[in-house]
Parts: sequence; structure tokens; C-alpha cells
Amino acid sequence: MRSLLVSPRTFLLIPRCFLRANYHRLILTVSALAAGVALVCAIDLVNRSVIEAFEEIVDTMAGRAALQVSAGNGGLFPEETADTVNAVPGVELAVSAVGATAFVADGSGELLTVHGVDVTNDAAVRVYQARDPDRAGVKDPLAFLNQPDSVILTYEFAKRRRLRIGDPIELETPTGRHQFTIRGLLEPQGIARIHGGSLVVMDLFAAEAAFTQPGLINRIDVVVRRDADVTTVAERVGAVLPSGLRIAPPAQRKADLHKVMQSMQVVLRAVGLLGLAAAFLIAFNRLATVFDERAWQLGIMRATGVRAWSVWWELLKESLILGALGVAVGIPLGIGLGRLLLPIIATTTALSSKLTVPDATLVVRPSSLVVAAALGFATAVLAAARPAWRAARVNIAETIRGRGTEDVRIGGTTMWVVRSLALLSAIGMMTMQAAGGSPAWSLAATGAVLVTAALAARPLLHVVDIPMLHSVSQRNASGLFAVTGLARKPHRTALTIATLGVGFGTVIWIWIVAQSFEQSVIDASIGSLRGDIAVSSARVNDGFVEAPLDEAILSSLRHVAGVHTVIGEQMIDWHYAGGPVAISSFDPEYLSTGEFGRWTLIGESLPDVWEGFADGTMAIISSSLAFHLGTRVGENLTLDTPSGPLTVRVGGVLMTLISPRGAIIMSRALFKRYWHDTHVVHSLIRVDKSADVASVRASIARDLGTQHPLKILSLPELGQWFGEQVQRAFSGIYALAILILLVVLFGAADTLGAGVLERQRELAQLRATGVRARHVRRMVLIEAGLLGVLGLALAMAIGLTLGVFWVRETFPYMLGWVLDLHIPYGHLALISILSVMTCIVAAWLPAARAARLEPATGLRYE
Repeated sequence: MRSLLVSPRTFLLIPRCFLRANYHRLILTVSALAAGVALVCAIDLVNRSVIEAFEEIVDTMAGRAALQVSAGNGGLFPEETADTVNAVPGVELAVSAVGATAFVADGSGELLTVHGVDVTNDAAVRVYQARDPDRAGVKDPLAFLNQPDSVILTYEFAKRRRLRIGDPIELETPTGRHQFTIRGLLEPQGIARIHGGSLVVMDLFAAEAAFTQPGLINRIDVVVRRDADVTTVAERVGAVLPSGLRIAPPAQRKADLHKVMQSMQVVLRAVGLLGLAAAFLIAFNRLATVFDERAWQLGIMRATGVRAWSVWWELLKESLILGALGVAVGIPLGIGLGRLLLPIIATTTALSSKLTVPDATLVVRPSSLVVAAALGFATAVLAAARPAWRAARVNIAETIRGRGTEDVRIGGTTMWVVRSLALLSAIGMMTMQAAGGSPAWSLAATGAVLVTAALAARPLLHVVDIPMLHSVSQRNASGLFAVTGLARKPHRTALTIATLGVGFGTVIWIWIVAQSFEQSVIDASIGSLRGDIAVSSARVNDGFVEAPLDEAILSSLRHVAGVHTVIGEQMIDWHYAGGPVAISSFDPEYLSTGEFGRWTLIGESLPDVWEGFADGTMAIISSSLAFHLGTRVGENLTLDTPSGPLTVRVGGVLMTLISPRGAIIMSRALFKRYWHDTHVVHSLIRVDKSADVASVRASIARDLGTQHPLKILSLPELGQWFGEQVQRAFSGIYALAILILLVVLFGAADTLGAGVLERQRELAQLRATGVRARHVRRMVLIEAGLLGVLGLALAMAIGLTLGVFWVRETFPYMLGWVLDLHIPYGHLALISILSVMTCIVAAWLPAARAARLEPATGLRYE
């Protein structure tokens, strides 16, 4: 009890005395800890803020509605369905609505969320808690309805654009550019807060004409009576809805968002924890070095009667001080880093989830700070625990007698057992994941691979030190001294190699995954999209999907000189077998005539697949759908559509990456009949044999570009555009990888700096015997290069193992994508060069310090 009552000053007296002379030597260690804490803090803050931003959109759009009726993600269904819902007991109000997106036609392409509702119905408007204090928007409802160009904007948007009531505004819609007139402005509350005020409210009939079709809506918002049970009402409404429509509370929509975004956030957290793991290895390395240097002092303490446990506890207190410093620096750094990463991660999440990028604001939550601080302290304490215990328990006589030396054995039976168990654990976890286990096995296997690789660093050094010594000794003396210096401190050298391996291995792993994803997307798009020219909207709607255009664009394209054949494609997100899928549809002529070629299907296919596709009796599924649901060629699929059940036969399997869980590809004629959707996202064109493709592209831009903002690309260019969207999606992870490299840079500089400092007497003796400063500098740089090469060898093993494992086993279960493995050999060569250069850059200051060392000063160093 007495020990618990000591003051903090007394409690930390001995650790402060030990650290006082070493603060300058531990700056890089604290920096590495701070960087690791900052990564974890920033990622947790950003992930929570992004989720909250998406949830706010769901809540804001729902308003007071407790339930929502929809057909997939934006599927169309008759407006009369709202009357059916209104008649259900317990329903207070069922509001027909059209949700869509438009773009400001001033060159900026700013996205506006369209909300179509009966603006003359006060009860319907009040559902969304939107308010215009002057009643300017509905002062004359009859005039508003008689002028179909009427729109209501938000005060925030109007102020930003310097617009007033009565001003015109031109918007880009699926049917082209149209001019509207501002009839009212809304205060920033309720639905008017969505996306920072980027909202346009239209009358329901006008919204149907511009974005769906007359009489078709894509959402019903249901207000439940206060005395009614929401679950009971939902069951009653579900019983009267057609099979293709679903009813769910906004909370379910948020839960679905969590499921969609969870996988990407797990990947981001995994990358952040890898940065903390690198910081752990750096701290472990540094503290082991410091404790080894003081081993003779600790031996004297033991000789005077201090117990081993007390010595261990005093050393552990030093790690608490370092952890506190790392947390104190890392938390503010993490908050600042979070503000920088927020827009990047929001874009990454939106692209991976096929959602519109939200207007996210970083909210500093105490829980995130506590998690980051706890992990920071835990990292520092765990990094010090084993070195401190080893230093406290070592034989007193051997410690004092072996001052300045290090045990060069690579470990006894216990360490080899630990290494073997780590390897077997990694293999077992990877096998469990390959057998179809939970994504948790992937994360556990990733950690086990890193632990195994880190434990393998010491045996790797033992295997290569003699060949390295023989090789460099035949070239120059600086290399000989460099190898000898590394071999004299095998613990520290092995830990540095492990740190470099984990850091560089993480970058290689990320790069393999990103390149596999990018190249698979390009290959899949080229494999499924054929033609000479692809025309689509220049605007992006959800994530990476282009905004839809009305199918009238197909007729307009057919009248352009040089155009021979035009095929339309439409894509929507839908639900099948209890989860999300994509529905992709092409005009029947795309595959029936053979003019655009035939897809290369995977495995077996039905003999009449192309004829069945054209007449609407067969569909083609993606390899992801076949993988996740076990669907086989020849089986029947029954889809719940807005027009009732649709049964088609699976004619073949195609590699496509439209949706993580899979895609169903059918005839667009069949799709239009069941989904009432007349939009297209791509128009695929074959030009006349005598026509020049470049001239046809120019003609399309000239004839149609004034009405639609068009993206007119060749098919290879379209594939590259999809690849660029993948690069955007991975931009947040790339940024984190760069920060991990920064942590590794700290570790390499810390190790090399420690080596120079503890060898001052040795370096001074070399200088005193006539060795020139440039040779000493070269020796330190060679050490850095050798460390970089060994770390890179370990990194290649880590990166290739994790890259192959994640692409082939983890991505299909965690994110849903079934990818082809692509090893970017050229990029790996570049990463290798940059990795070694990183080590040399880290060694530059220690090398300069060693070269400037005065012999007299070094010989006096103790």
C-alpha cells in the first residue's frame, strides 16, 4: 500500500535519472511511436466520421419517415403503390418520392441531390422537416405547378452561387441540359442540410418527367401512427407489396451501409495497425539496445541486493515515459492527420461502396483518443517487457564481465519452438481462410505471417553474414568493417531487418493488391465491353458509375455520320438471394449478331447461350456470383422485380467486376420490360468500315456535346478510365503506406544512429590510425545498404505471401471481389530501389556524424 502512495516524481525518479542522459538518443523512437499512434488515431477518427456522414444522409433523407419502400437501389415502380400503402392500418402517411442526381451545367459539374415530392401537400413536405420561413417556395402552389421548370434550392447553395428567387439555373439531367427557375429557398434544416445544402426540390410530376418516367417513382416514405408498432406496420405493408419491392426502416439502410463499408474500413485499420507494428519493432530494438548498454550498471544494482523483479519494473517505467511522450505527440498529430485524410478516405469508401462522396466533418471523439492512447502505451510497454526482463535476469558476473558485448547465439530450443509455432499458426490460419472461413481468419493470418517473418530475421542474418563478410572483404575495407559491425550486434541488426521487412513488405503487399485490382478491372471491362467507341455521361453518379442518360441518346447517336451500330447498356444495384448484386443489361443485338464479337466465357456454357440471351430466356452471371452463391450453368435464377418474379436460366459465366457479390447480365429488352428503366450508362458504337474513328468521335462531340456533357472514349481508354477509378479508391491506402515508410525511415535512422554513438571509441581509433572521414562515412552507408537489402529480401517474402493470399483468398470473402493475380514486376523493382534508397537516406546523418567525429573526443567516450 505504501508504494501506491508515492508521488509521481518519486515513482519515476530512477527511470528519469536513466533517461535524462539519453533523451536525445530516443527522439526517433518516440517519433516512431508517435507516428504509429497518429496512424491508429487518424484512421479511427476518419472511419467513424465517414460512417456518421453516410448515416446522416440516410436520416436526413428519411425525415420523420419510420419506414421506406424501395425497389433495390433506385428501381422504378408505379406511383399508385403509395395508395396501397396508405390504406394499410397504422400508416399515417405514405409519401411518393423521386430521388435522383443532377449536375450544375456551368462547367463545374457540381452534384445536386434531387428530391421530387408533391410540394403542394404540406403534410408530405413536413415529413422532411424542410422549412421556408417566408413561404416563398409555395406561396402560389398553382403557379408552381403550372410552371414545370420550377425548383426550390437551399439558402446555403444559393448564397454560394449568388442566386436569388426568380433567377434561372441550368441543370444536367438524363434527358440533357434544361433550364429551371428558382421559385423558393429553404433554410439549412431537415433535408436541406444534405451534402452541405446541395439539394434541389422539384414537384413530383416534374421530377418524374426529368429523371424517371411519368407515373413511376423510386421511393415511398412511410410515416407510422404514434400509437402503432413500427414492426407490425412493416409486416402489414410488406404483405401488400409486389414481390420486387422491399420495406425497411432507415436503421436497416444504415445497417446495410455498415456491412458494405465494413470491409474497406477493416483493411484501413489493418494498414494502420501495421504501422503501429513497425513502431513496436523500432521501440523494441531501441530499448533492447539501451538496456544492453546499461546491463553492467544493472548488474551492479543486482550485486547490491536489488531484486530482479524491481530492476525489471524500473526499466518498464522508462517505457511508460516513452509511451506517454509518444501518445502526447501522436494524438494531436493524429487529429491533424485525420483532417488531411478525411476527404481521401471518404472518396475511397464512396468509390468502393458505389456511393456519392459525403460532405464529412471530422469529429474528435474521446473513445478514438482513448483507443489510440491505450495502443500507444501498450506498444511501448510490450516493446520493453522482454528486453527489460532479459536485462534484469542476466547473470551478474557475466553481465559485468561482458560489458559492451552481445550474445551472438540465434536462440535456443525455446526460440526455435516459438518460430515453428508461429509458422504453423500462419499456415493453419491461411488454410482456414482458404477453406471458406471468416474474414477474421485473414486478419489473424496476416498478423501471424508478420510475426513469423520478424522471428525469421535472426536466422536469416545468421545464414548470410559469413557470405556477406567473404564477399565484401574482397572489395574494400569499409565493407569489411560494415559487415563486422552488423554481425557484432545481431539482436539489433535482426530487429532492424524485421522492421524494414514489415514496413517494405506492407508496401509491396498493398501494391500487389492494388495492381491486381486495377488490372482485373481493366481486363474485365475490355472483356465485356466491345466496340470502337464508348459514349457515356461525363458525370459520375454513385462511386465510379457514370450518371445515366435517357435511351434517346441511342437514336441521336445512330444519326451521326459514320456510326454503323449503337448498343445501349444499363446497370443498377439490386438484391438477390439475401444480398446485393448488380443487374447489367445489353441490347439483344450486342451478342446475337456477332458484330461486336462474343464474350469469352469461363468454363462450360449452354450451346444456345447467345440466342437465349437475345430472346430473354437466359442470363449470364459473373464469376463472383458463381463463387459466392455456388450457382452453376444450367440452373434457374428467380429474381423479384418491380413487375413480379422473373425466372431466367444461367447460360454461362463471365469475368466482370461490376459488383463485389456478383452480377447478373441479361437482355436490355427484358430488363426494360420488368424494371421500367429506359436509361443507359454506356452507348457502344461500331463505326462504318470506311469511317475514321477519330472523325466520328469529333462528330459526336459536335452534334451532341451541347445537349449532354459526354465522355467519348475508345474501349481501351475506357478500360484505363476504370483503372484510374481503382487508383482513386486506393489513394487513401497509398497515403497510409507512405506514412508507414516514414515510420520505417525513423527506425533505420535510429538503428544506424545508435550504432554510430555506441562505437565512438572504435570509430575514433580508426580515425586515429589514419582512416579518412570519407571512408568512415562510406562504412556507415554500406551498413545501411546491407540492412536495406536484407530487409528487402524479408519484405519480398512478406509482400508476395500476403499479396497472393489476399488476392486469391481474402478479397473474395472480405470484399467480395474475385480477382486475377497480377504481380507488378516493374513496380516491385522500383519499390526495391526506393526501399534501399530509403535506408541510405536514413543513414546520411549518422554517416555524416561518424565522419565528423574528432578522434580525441571519441577516445574519451564512455
